[in-house]
Formats: sequence, C-alpha cells, structure tokens
Amino acid sequence: MDKIKTRPKQARAKARVETILNATHSLLINGKPEDVSTTAIARAANVPVGSIYQYFEDRNDILRQLYETAYMEVSNQVVISLKSIDSSIGFDAINRKQLHCFWQTARNHPTFRALTRWANHEYSFAEVTPGVKSGLGELIKDTLQVGGIELQSNRRDAVLQTTVTLVSALIDAAIEEDDEDKAQALIDELATVLSCYLG
Repeated sequence: MDKIKTRPKQARAKARVETILNATHSLLINGKPEDVSTTAIARAANVPVGSIYQYFEDRNDILRQLYETAYMEVSNQVVISLKSIDSSIGFDAINRKQLHCFWQTARNHPTFRALTRWANHEYSFAEVTPGVKSGLGELIKDTLQVGGIELQSNRRDAVLQTTVTLVSALIDAAIEEDDEDKAQALIDELATVLSCYLG
C-alpha cells in the first residue's frame, strides 16, 4: 500500500522522498520509534519540515511505509527458505523451520523490531493482524502446501484466519520480547500449537 501523498514524478522529488525514508530508517536504527518526529526526520534528511508534509501525511505515514518494506524484506527471506526445504521432512519440521526462520530474520532485520513495536502500540490488535490474503497469509498457505496439509473446504477460510492471527500475535510477542530464551520458548510453543492444530 503506497501512502505517499503526492507521487513524485521528477527525479529530484523522488530523490527527496528516498532521502526522507532513508533518514527515518537511520533514526530507527539508532533510537526508538517514539523519538522519531517530523522535526528529527527533517533534520536528519537535511530538508525543510514542509517537504515531509508535501509527500507524507505525518510521521506515522512514513513509519507505515517503512514497516511494509521491512515486512516484505523479511517475508522474502522466509519464502527463499521455504523453497529450499525438503518436503519429505514432514509438516511439523517444516512448520518449525519456517517459524524460526521468520522470527530470526525479523529479529535480525535492522528496523523490523522497532517498527513492530511501533505498529503494535499505535494500532489496535485488529488493525495490525493481517488477513488471509496478506503476505503472512500467503506464507502460511505455502507452508501448508509444502508440508502436504490440505484443509477441508468448509473450514479453509476460518482455519487460515485463525492461523494467521495466532502466528501474527505470537511472532510479534516474540519479536518484542527482550529475553532471548523467553522469545525462543514462545516460538517453540507456537510451533507445537500449529502442529497440533494443522497437522
């Protein structure tokens, strides 16, 4: 979803939007989302504050776009991982590998953790929970397919939405968890629940 107010057409305007996004990205790496203001972004990007509002609604608009980009980067790594998995290892092992891949990739991404915290604090649970047609929904469908799991047609949508919601909530909790052992335990429990529910 593209949230830029005015789609830049000229190279100079496109460069300015990219500069604003890069400056915000740098601020996130070096601080907390709550410290990222339009004034701080303008200062870091060396642009007038008015330039930010020319292309974005507000700072949340910028953070939302960066979150979508980070989510796509993490998802792409998980898709690559799934392609390399031998389907003969069975759903339980595939499920665990994919959950660990998603969690580790997300935690190692330079801004995903900070942006997840921002989204979880800025929006309601319903607003941050992706749908079945989201990137996460597609990853789950692909994992089920590789794992040889076929859902009953009359339950398919409900099972997928339940799975997406559960995975989204617990992955986010694990990403936000500062204690690595507790985060690992959440991912392991999520894998166990999904194997029982889906396998």
